[in-house]
Amino acid sequence: MANDKKGKIGLTIRSRINRPKNASSNDASKLKELNSAFESSKNKNNSKKEKAAKKEKAAKKEKAAKKEKTAKKPRKLNAYMVFAMEVRESVKKNHPTASIIDIAKKIGALWRALSDSEKAKYKK
Repeated sequence: MANDKKGKIGLTIRSRINRPKNASSNDASKLKELNSAFESSKNKNNSKKEKAAKKEKAAKKEKAAKKEKTAKKPRKLNAYMVFAMEVRESVKKNHPTASIIDIAKKIGALWRALSDSEKAKYKK
């Protein structure tokens, strides 16, 4: 500590750059040891973070693979749906002012009117 002209106390800070010239080589070796210890602890933390990131990526891949396996595959259309797709346009042309519900009812009535042999055509 040093006193200035007004009586205030000031601190002088010694850094690694501004250390006194008479510092022993022992101090320098201690400083190197501390630096190497600091760097090694830094590397350990980085490796832990990398391992955690790898585990997280692997978990995400497993979850995506599991989700893909359990995803439902679309079913093939049943006979009524195939029939409805074929007949819908002709019903719309014959009844242009009919609502969607009325068209569905008319298609259902046509399906019920078909015989079993005619329905068998639509089963594939």
